[in-house]
Amino acid sequence: MAKTYFLLLFIILTLSSILNLAFTTKPNFTTDHSSLLAIKDHITFDDPDHILTKNWSTTTTTSFCNWVGVTCGARHLRVTALNLSNMDLSGTLPPHIGNLSFLSSIDFSFNNFYGHLPQEFSELRRLKIIKFSKNNFSGVIPSWIGNFSNLEKLSLAFNSFTNLPKEIGNCRKLEALLLGVNQFFGAIPSTVFNLSSLEKLDLGYNHFSGSLPNDMCKNISNIQILSFASNKLQGRLPSSIGECTNLQDISFAENNFIGGIPTSIGSLTKLKKIYAYNNTLTGLISPIFNLSSLELISIGGNHFSGDLPIDICDKLRMLKHLSIRTNGFTGSIPRDIWNCSFVDLDLLDNYLTGRVPREIGNIDDLMYLGLGSNSFYGEIPHAIFNSTNTLGNLRHLESLLLSNNKFTTQSDSIDQWGFLASLANCKRLILFDISSNPLNGILPGAVFGNLSTSLEQLYFSDCQLRGKIPIEIGNFTNMISFSLSGNEHIGSLPITIEKLQKLQLLHLFHNKLHGSIPHALCNLQNLFELAINENDFSGAIPSCIANLTSLRRLHLASNNFSTSSSSLWDLKDILIVNLSSNAFKGSLPGMIQNLRSLLSLDLSSNQFSGDIPTTLGDLQTLQYLALSNNKLQGVIPESLASLVSLLSLDLSNNSLSGVIPQSLVKLIYLTNFNVSFNKLKGRIPIEGPFRNFSAQSFMGNNGLCGSTRLQVPLCKNSPLHEHKREEVIAKGKQSLPMVVIFHCENGELFHTMNCSMQRMSLGMTCY
Repeated sequence: MAKTYFLLLFIILTLSSILNLAFTTKPNFTTDHSSLLAIKDHITFDDPDHILTKNWSTTTTTSFCNWVGVTCGARHLRVTALNLSNMDLSGTLPPHIGNLSFLSSIDFSFNNFYGHLPQEFSELRRLKIIKFSKNNFSGVIPSWIGNFSNLEKLSLAFNSFTNLPKEIGNCRKLEALLLGVNQFFGAIPSTVFNLSSLEKLDLGYNHFSGSLPNDMCKNISNIQILSFASNKLQGRLPSSIGECTNLQDISFAENNFIGGIPTSIGSLTKLKKIYAYNNTLTGLISPIFNLSSLELISIGGNHFSGDLPIDICDKLRMLKHLSIRTNGFTGSIPRDIWNCSFVDLDLLDNYLTGRVPREIGNIDDLMYLGLGSNSFYGEIPHAIFNSTNTLGNLRHLESLLLSNNKFTTQSDSIDQWGFLASLANCKRLILFDISSNPLNGILPGAVFGNLSTSLEQLYFSDCQLRGKIPIEIGNFTNMISFSLSGNEHIGSLPITIEKLQKLQLLHLFHNKLHGSIPHALCNLQNLFELAINENDFSGAIPSCIANLTSLRRLHLASNNFSTSSSSLWDLKDILIVNLSSNAFKGSLPGMIQNLRSLLSLDLSSNQFSGDIPTTLGDLQTLQYLALSNNKLQGVIPESLASLVSLLSLDLSNNSLSGVIPQSLVKLIYLTNFNVSFNKLKGRIPIEGPFRNFSAQSFMGNNGLCGSTRLQVPLCKNSPLHEHKREEVIAKGKQSLPMVVIFHCENGELFHTMNCSMQRMSLGMTCY
């Protein structure tokens, strides 16, 4: 009997285990299926092919293991990897994602997912790879991230996460931590620097603050890529940086670091790239110049000093990119510069001097050469661009910046513009800036017109140039930005300028150009900014200017224009209009109200007359309004109080009358106000921005009154007296006699008297 009982019990337990195993396995399989469908239900399909809509379907007999982006394990047929990257998907992560318990890799990068990471995500303990970069996730990284003991790669870059927990230090197997371009703030958790397996750490473009630990590299000696760029970090660079012996790429750029480059950096024999630009670093950079593996040095925007080593290219033969702009380097350019294989050489804005060595022309692969804002002098060597020398043809050169130096031409030589002629060999040249150099001469049209037709930006401003603008300007059909400002050019605008159909910026101001604006200029459909101020142009602004629908900035000041076409006021998207110091007359055009995007309007120093149009109040984006030095009359319109964005208002030197509208106190952003030398009268407002204006704002108006600090007479009913009156009335309600000051209408102090409430009720005025 006992044997039968135990046999029966054994059979029951065995069947129970089998059934339990069966029911356990099946729900896990179906749970993955339902979890994937839940993910699908939380997705907005932005992709035109609706890949998941068609493929992740319950109507098909296909196993979910064959769905797009799904990988299953061969043994259990459970989801082990999920890759929906680059599919233009949008949505949130559902809690059901935590049921994919066999998941080891998830990649949703380059989509538009948003929201927080759900708590259920913490159940995915097998995860090795998490890639959510380039989405719109937000919130904190939860502390349970530290429970992912198998995690090897965490990529959350380009989101809006705000907090990095210290528990991240528990992910001991982490090899890549990529958190750049988020909203992280506060100190970097010290536990990050205990991740001994770490090879890539990117914390750039966040709001981290504080300093880096001096022993930062003690436990992360395997690190290869390290970025702290564009944060709010401060203090000195870690002296232990030399212990990161495998480091290849490091960025401290755009922070607030101080002090010098640690000498230990010279131990980083594998270092290829160093970025430290835009800090407050000082001293010499000699430790860097011993790193023969370096390919890129970018340390601009600091306070480094000293000379460039004469053997810089003997030591750094791999160097291709050197940027030391905006520092305090001195001395001359080393002549062995040609031994480097530079692609970019940026020496802008230092204190370098001397002549430019012709050996620069031997750097075959050079694409960018920046020598501007230094003290280089002499003629620019022709050989730099001379194709007759097989080593001297900078055939790859795209950008050449030579501005703000002391370069000259040989004014007595037949080869005065030889460097310009040889520059014609640089057929890929896109940007050429030689502004602010004393070239002193007349641009020869044949040479000028021979420059690369690939040019998009060309700047010859402030070069002491004379003569007419070459008609060959029409050759540059790819030109986007062109400047000959600050010279002594004469004549009219060449009509060939109409060929520059891509032109967006044209600066010809401060020359001696004359004549009228040619209709050819109206054909430049892409023109964004036109600055021909400070010349001798005259006549009317042509009506065809309305064709310039891309125009946003118009500077015609200091010419002799006398008539403005009504079509000018059809440019409804224009931002800046400056017609000051011309000979315009008549009434201000009421059509100004059409310019609803206008930020700045300067019509000062003309001969406009009549009233200020009330329609000016419609320009609610206007920040600067200057109507001074005209012949305007009438009152200041109350409608100007509607200019809620106004920063500056200048109505001085006109014949305006009436009072200053009290409503102008509503202009809370107004910092500059000038109504001097008009015929205004009445009380000067004292509220709002008027608290900050000085006597200079109101001088020359004999009828104004107000505070003594404004150097005008007190008003008969000044605010001070009104305030005292209010005190008297308040106390009089208690029927208590008081001593007050009686103020006669002529403003003289008459006498003191006892004034009671009864006297006030009889109409007596007490001050």
